[in-house]
Amino acid sequence: MADMTQMTFGLEPLPKKTRKEAFLDEMNLVVPWVELVALIQPHARGAHQALGGRPPFHRCASPPVGVSMQIKRQLTPSMHQPVASLLFPEYRRRVLGLLLLRPEEALHGREVARRTGLPAGTITRELTKLAEAGLLRREKRGNQQVYSANTSGPIFAELASILRKTSGLGDVLAAALAPLAGRVKLAFVFGSVARGEEAAGSDIDVLLVGDAGFRDVVEALYPAQATLGREINPKVFALDEFAAKARSEPFLRDVLSRPKIFLIGNARDLEELAGHQP
Repeated sequence: MADMTQMTFGLEPLPKKTRKEAFLDEMNLVVPWVELVALIQPHARGAHQALGGRPPFHRCASPPVGVSMQIKRQLTPSMHQPVASLLFPEYRRRVLGLLLLRPEEALHGREVARRTGLPAGTITRELTKLAEAGLLRREKRGNQQVYSANTSGPIFAELASILRKTSGLGDVLAAALAPLAGRVKLAFVFGSVARGEEAAGSDIDVLLVGDAGFRDVVEALYPAQATLGREINPKVFALDEFAAKARSEPFLRDVLSRPKIFLIGNARDLEELAGHQP
């Protein structure tokens, strides 16, 4: 009878969704695809031609001073919060930042609530959604459900990278350094955290260039250690010292050749400071 009804009304059986299509539908609930594309598209290669944006600067050319200052304002700490807020609600950023950036940990709901400072009811609903979307693993240990990062998920690396640069630790460190912004010309995270290869006991290595003293930097970053749950290891260079050693000292040459997460300044500022002459 069902077959005859379908034939009578010209209906075709609905095609079954593939695992990929089902996963993408779930992800669209977590991070709406249209919003993500709208955020990224203006900055994509060739977007200036289609959208009327500015063309990219040539590598060998230096932008005018006014343009350089505008770029610097766009790439300094104030950029982190708007980007993260557009991609994720505050409560979701806290949960994902806690679990995806500590993939070796498996936590029960009460512990997630304690560490994020969110209500238990909100945490329960959020953990359930994220596990159903495939971003988290859920397993039963005794009488408790524990949650951890799904490191085998297709977008784990990309999502962890976004969180690492925004609400994961970029926001926290950039906010901690904000009072020193006038005395620090450049600051970035380097080492295993910047490469996305950190282990449970990894320190957060931060390199700073400017007039701020080591003690001032340590005092500014100290509260962030408790927030991030990791020790922060700053390395501070004066402007002239950094310029003199950037091209010759093996340590700095290695650091500058590897991935970085900029907190103050950007790659162009780094190039200028490395070639600075006293």
